[in-house]
Amino acid sequence: MGHSHNRLRPFAISGYEIFDEDFGATGEVVIWSRSPLVPRLGERFNVETWGDVHELAVGEIRTFTGGWTAVCRTLIH
Repeated sequence: MGHSHNRLRPFAISGYEIFDEDFGATGEVVIWSRSPLVPRLGERFNVETWGDVHELAVGEIRTFTGGWTAVCRTLIH
């Protein structure tokens, strides 16, 4: 997955990466990480994207060897 126009980058090399290229159409971002701390459904994150800060809730989690992805949806879209 590529990055959006505002080039969001990982918080740290071994941290998280945020993909938001479909945010305008879907109100969703995907957070990818190798962190052992996997979020839970319904947990909320504040993410800055498309020039604004949005409150997002985890709606879907997928785990894989060595990491996870979380699909997070805006509460207002």
